[in-house]
Amino acid sequence: MESDSLPQAYKAFVSKEGDLPRRLTEVPLRLPGDDQVLVKVSFAPLNQTDLVTSEGKHKISIRPPYLVGLEASGIVVAVGPNLKVSHKVGDKVHVHSKGSHAQYVLAYSQDVSEIKGDLSMEEAASHIINPATVAYMVSLAARGGHKAVVNTAASSQLGKMLIRALKEKGIKSINTVRSNKYIEELKQGGADYVLNSESADFEAQLKDIAAKEEATIAFDAINGDFTDKLVKILPANSTVHVYGSLGGVVKYRLIDEIKFDDNKLVTGLIYPTYIGEFKQRGELSKFYEEIHTPLKTMYKSEVHKIYPVDDILEAIAYYEKNSSKGKILIKYN
Repeated sequence: MESDSLPQAYKAFVSKEGDLPRRLTEVPLRLPGDDQVLVKVSFAPLNQTDLVTSEGKHKISIRPPYLVGLEASGIVVAVGPNLKVSHKVGDKVHVHSKGSHAQYVLAYSQDVSEIKGDLSMEEAASHIINPATVAYMVSLAARGGHKAVVNTAASSQLGKMLIRALKEKGIKSINTVRSNKYIEELKQGGADYVLNSESADFEAQLKDIAAKEEATIAFDAINGDFTDKLVKILPANSTVHVYGSLGGVVKYRLIDEIKFDDNKLVTGLIYPTYIGEFKQRGELSKFYEEIHTPLKTMYKSEVHKIYPVDDILEAIAYYEKNSSKGKILIKYN
């Protein structure tokens, strides 16, 4: 273990707690225990899950301070004994662990993986939330024998990633956006269909295309009334997987599974389910290889803007209005 020159405490972003707002706070530094590594965080991306967590609506830590963040890139600065996955001080790594929006994060060895190839620390930061979610979506579509997929909020980074991944698998994508300005860009990116959900004939268009392409699966980031609209429009025996609430209303939770007429189903989707499948089979390294190898291509995240750690609240305000422009990263060290 290396502990020389490490600080006594570090800055961490934590969620609302009682009368306290979401904020940066000082957290005492703990050294790694059994099967743990300490990572000095370079960059962590803002994700929708971080916004929900920071608002105190979902807690990822069991006691205060309630930490925020699940992914980052960084450098190993200390290692504990009995590591299940080998790491050494100085390794550049992807981190998938609670509390990644901080200057340091303590993680179990299997939740840290080496950054390979010529990935920059910025590119390596957005390595699991979107890629693993998209990989799970494509897996569900492929295993279910679906010929076409409805992809809502398709102009988002995840939406664009899903278009590329479906194209790779030979599955057609029917994509929805809220502005015509995204249509040509998404078509150039491989989208088979792009529909403006604000158009007067949107529902009729989607119904016709879904029937023609036999689209019986949808991945919905919007939630609320829009999810109800999808259920009504899609053919019998369709499933709508809800994974977000960009519409501002959480009508369907990620733990829900609700049946409708014509054998239609609305169910939540969370990427840890997919990771769990690999863990159960003892193939976690295979999983990381699957999603990390194409981080410059199929699973690429465009970095739009980088903020220093002290400006994280300003970064969140910007992200809430500009998430479709690309990834917002926080530079922690």
